[in-house]
Amino acid sequence: MKKWVAAGCLVLASAGAAAATWTLTGDIVSHDPHLYKAANTWWIVETSDTGVGVKYSANGRAWTQGVPIFGNGLPWWGQYNGNKKQAWAPDLHEWNGKAILYYAVSTFGSQKSAIGLATASSIAQGNWVDQGAILTSAPGDNFNAIDPNFFVDKAGQPWLSYGSFQTGIYITRVDANTLKPFGAKTRLATDSIGIENPFIVANGSYYYLFVSKGKCCDGANSTYRIAYGRSTSVTGPYLDKNGVDMRNGGGTVLDAGGGRFIAPGAESISNGVLARHALDTQNNYTPVLFMSDLFFTNGWPTY
Repeated sequence: MKKWVAAGCLVLASAGAAAATWTLTGDIVSHDPHLYKAANTWWIVETSDTGVGVKYSANGRAWTQGVPIFGNGLPWWGQYNGNKKQAWAPDLHEWNGKAILYYAVSTFGSQKSAIGLATASSIAQGNWVDQGAILTSAPGDNFNAIDPNFFVDKAGQPWLSYGSFQTGIYITRVDANTLKPFGAKTRLATDSIGIENPFIVANGSYYYLFVSKGKCCDGANSTYRIAYGRSTSVTGPYLDKNGVDMRNGGGTVLDAGGGRFIAPGAESISNGVLARHALDTQNNYTPVLFMSDLFFTNGWPTY
């Protein structure tokens, strides 16, 4: 499960060797980067020890660390994260003329977790108002309420996917006005090696579910990797390239890392660009931001 985050610093580095991978500069230390482009500004919200971390960029390549959202924490977080200021795995979108932010609070390895919601008039305005916990889990539940992802299907119905370890990834409908989940939850994916961080996109006739599998944060022993499957329904079943259901451990690996940068995961997608972090083996396994153009070839995603 989640999470740690390295102290922010200025890092100048190529974001990888692949032709479709962007070269990034500036503040590119990032854990659980959620990428979102609004108007002419690129934004990243991220796991942070002080609230929800924020980065911004005019071109998506040169990044500046911004002021964290709820940097002093919120009183209600304490029962879930031991009175720490940190928030995890945020998810940023625009919906019905306002900015919306989902995020998680918990402690490493705990199932006592909550997904919170905040809204603002715009991302740039940054006048965030917290709406409290909208989904919680407790020890003994079959899911863990972290790693939220808001998604709107082809019919205009909003959904929230979420989950980390336990019995896997779930999806629930979201009320279009309150932005709170309601109704039954449907399991989308599981894997005995660990699975978390769902992210759903639509392309052509399919919905694609991306997940992170393995261990995110164990130094040289980290095994994080990004995998995916596709379905004609937002609620699945999602099958990988070999036809294996993601509920049965399926998932085609998109990126497993290697060389200097290992354990890629915590993926997000905006404007045809996939962001994720990977651990720098030459810098104390610090998590570093990567971004690549995402293509769909013969109905399957690739860098």
